[in-house]
Amino acid sequence: MGRAPYLIRFQVSGIVSFLDMREIITLFFIVALLFFPFETYGKKKPRVDFSSAEEYVQQLFIEIRETKDDSLAIRLHRQIEDILVKTLVIPEAYQHKFDSLGMIGKIYAPRKDFRILNWNHSSRDGTFRYFALMVIPGKKDEPNKVIRLTETTDSIYRPDQQTLDANQWLGCLYYKIIPKRRGKDGIDYYALLGLDMNNLKTKKKYIEILSFDVNGNPQLGAPIIEFNKWTKHRVIFEFSARQSMYLEYNRFRRRIEMDHLAPPMPYLVGEYEYYEADQFRDALKFKRGKWKHIRDIEKPKDMKVKKKSLPKPPKPSKRPPQKGRLEKKTDEDII
Repeated sequence: MGRAPYLIRFQVSGIVSFLDMREIITLFFIVALLFFPFETYGKKKPRVDFSSAEEYVQQLFIEIRETKDDSLAIRLHRQIEDILVKTLVIPEAYQHKFDSLGMIGKIYAPRKDFRILNWNHSSRDGTFRYFALMVIPGKKDEPNKVIRLTETTDSIYRPDQQTLDANQWLGCLYYKIIPKRRGKDGIDYYALLGLDMNNLKTKKKYIEILSFDVNGNPQLGAPIIEFNKWTKHRVIFEFSARQSMYLEYNRFRRRIEMDHLAPPMPYLVGEYEYYEADQFRDALKFKRGKWKHIRDIEKPKDMKVKKKSLPKPPKPSKRPPQKGRLEKKTDEDII
């Protein structure tokens, strides 16, 4: 039998794992490359190489994919968070694309006020866990501010009526950021569109409202949405896992457009695993500091009567009848 690898006890953010010497050396080189870049002479700043950190994160994702233990997978995801936090605080990391990390979603706010790195874990029971890091750029050469969003979806009571912080996050994958400024208080509010695969029965889509307090900490949710005659902090749509839902921002009409969801039968109201998009479509438009609900911006095609589809009335004959001859009637003369 071969000799057992030499293991070192390693603790990061309260998570204890055991790394062999190869992993320790790899981690050492990542730290060395990130925090002690090679010195160059001249006016240009030394270039920071992020490839080692990216390769290490890729290796962790491979281990996650190969393991059948969800608890171990979550610990590996936490290690990915730790490595990315240490990497993203570097000023040059804010503009770095991290293209090799295709399993992580990367999205900027339109004015590049912040960016979000976002990914998920599919558990063996059909549920999903979500991870997100919000990065706010530092001024000049100051370190970036990196904020972990901690998912606590199941413990939030009435989530559409709550203002939450980074430690109370409704986990999802964000795919669109829409900035708006509220004139009354001068605060920038961002509408985040997100997808939650949820479980085997239902999926969810979110319209989340993000703002920042005076200390630059994120605030999730704000009472600036008027939807179905109710004021909400965010809008949550839940529907069948076998269906899809349209939820996008129309930048030409400057509004969020969405499918209207309904059950196929009245007795299934509230049974969201049967909800699906009907042929109607609604919208939210930002007016006077609030997102206002607009119903039925599109209706089913069979409810619209098109003039082109109606038959045209027959035209009367313009030829005068000839004398002494019996006029032959055409099909157009017969009504």
